[in-house]
Amino acid sequence: MSATSRRTLLLIVLTAACLTMSGATSSLALFSSRANVPATFASGTWSYYLHNNPTPPTANTTAQVNLTATTTAPTATTLRRYDTNAGCANRAGRGLIVAAPNPLQASACYYANWRIPVLAAPLTLQGTVTLDIWSATNTNTNGVTGALIVYLRDYDPTRLTYSEITNATFSRAYTRRTWIHTPITVNISGTRTLAVGHQLEIKIEAPSPATATNMLVAYDTTTYAAFVRVR
Repeated sequence: MSATSRRTLLLIVLTAACLTMSGATSSLALFSSRANVPATFASGTWSYYLHNNPTPPTANTTAQVNLTATTTAPTATTLRRYDTNAGCANRAGRGLIVAAPNPLQASACYYANWRIPVLAAPLTLQGTVTLDIWSATNTNTNGVTGALIVYLRDYDPTRLTYSEITNATFSRAYTRRTWIHTPITVNISGTRTLAVGHQLEIKIEAPSPATATNMLVAYDTTTYAAFVRVR
């Protein structure tokens, strides 16, 4: 075993010992590990960061809906609990309870959604839109398949109406208690133009049967910056 490996093993042992002495249990452990780092925004890409309400987050909140996505980068350094509602995940980040995919899902524990600012000029979508977010499975079991479905929708705030543009599903096997950088690419068929006064909405859910467990997503911190890239 190399010196680096021995130091890593010692750190793990000491951390476990501290948790045991403090009375902490594995079921209460926060999802704090990360895997991979988001790519730098490409030239010619408009990027909108996903925020909680309020932003920057300074305390735990209930599960909020109709969140904002803006060009302002996150400044918070601590990932808060975004879903203190009874029945949600009650862990750091936002919990998504598994359910049949439904773009009309209206229960805050089953979805999260963000809208970019009201458009002052038409926005034409072509090719791909990518949601970069951090995700984890809300389980202590290793190797469980988790999934997210992303809907892109054209929202008219004057009429309070939606028009689905397209959707895409992401799935993979997860390592327990590890936040995974999750870029989800949504392909646009042809072109789609959002009119002046409309908003692009991004909505995510944990779809069954694609995922075998409830999901967690993280966003709106400097470590877990999440954003939608519109080319």
